[in-house]
Amino acid sequence: MKANWTSIAVAGLLVALVAGLPGCATLSVEERDARRAELDAMADTTVETLLETKPQSREVLERSVGYIVIDMKVTKIPVVGAGSGLGVVVDRRTNTRSYLKVSRFEIGGGLGAQKFKAIIVFDDGKLLDRAAAGTWRYDAGAELAAGSASSDGSMQAAPKGFQAYRLVEGGALATVTVRVARARPYLD
Repeated sequence: MKANWTSIAVAGLLVALVAGLPGCATLSVEERDARRAELDAMADTTVETLLETKPQSREVLERSVGYIVIDMKVTKIPVVGAGSGLGVVVDRRTNTRSYLKVSRFEIGGGLGAQKFKAIIVFDDGKLLDRAAAGTWRYDAGAELAAGSASSDGSMQAAPKGFQAYRLVEGGALATVTVRVARARPYLD
């Protein structure tokens, strides 16, 4: 039986949409506070790991207006891929934290699964504010990862105003895709 690539792409999109549904339930104040505490601990531990593994990042963090730490999981089958994650926005200007839910969908070649932490450090306050409010991001690129080693390439020039780091925790992934990622406020 020959695969119908349109059906596979539609199935992948449905998987990505369904993966985002569990966050739609209303949480009690206690549950929301517990999730916030878990995300705060994850962010703090991730920043500590970044500083240990990439000491040059300390200066970038110290001069920043804030940063985002996202715990991501991505799965890719030959034509479609999807990922999701939760994150913390740390605004150093106001000494506040807010929370994000991230969804990612991609179309293109590749196979694998990966778990990683993304740390995005902002020099530009307007970019941090936009990211905290929720954004869409489109790009095309390639990723290659195995275990804790990773290599990324993008066909889009990196905008000024932020520095991004990725701490790969495991999995294996090889892709050449077009991606769309959406971040939106979480636990408000």
